[in-house]
Amino acid sequence: MSATQAAHRPANTGRAVKLWLGFILVIAAGIALAWIGAGSLRPIVSETGLEFRTMQKGSGEPIGPADAALMDYILTADDGTVFDSSESHGGAQPFAMAQVFPGFAEAMGKMQEGGRYHFRMPKSLAFTNGQTPPGFKGEHLTFDVQVRKVVRGGAAMMQSGPPQQQ
Repeated sequence: MSATQAAHRPANTGRAVKLWLGFILVIAAGIALAWIGAGSLRPIVSETGLEFRTMQKGSGEPIGPADAALMDYILTADDGTVFDSSESHGGAQPFAMAQVFPGFAEAMGKMQEGGRYHFRMPKSLAFTNGQTPPGFKGEHLTFDVQVRKVVRGGAAMMQSGPPQQQ
């Protein structure tokens, strides 16, 4: 076919439609993959209002009511101000579900040893008596937590306290 014949040949519209459908399919696949990949960025919201995200999955069974856990944490208010942290208490701190407020205990039940977590809760899950501590601003508490160690059955040891010296 000569160049002049090719210039007068009618356009093959079927190829153009296939090309556009291919572009649309590639774009849709990219959006779907981005949506799936962003799943770890979306928190799981419980009926109580706890918004929980796993930043780095831990290993083993989740922390149970009879367990104790050594954790690093940072607590911030709505405006981003650091309200409390394990660092201000000398490093990682031990926790048991029976010794923390309800929202933190609920979050502990989703954590594993070695994991990193981010969760946010309404202040009603923390300050159940309705009174907030002096200096706390906002309606939510936001925690960033790293679970250093889980001691199975350790809650009983924490309740008994240190051994008495005689």
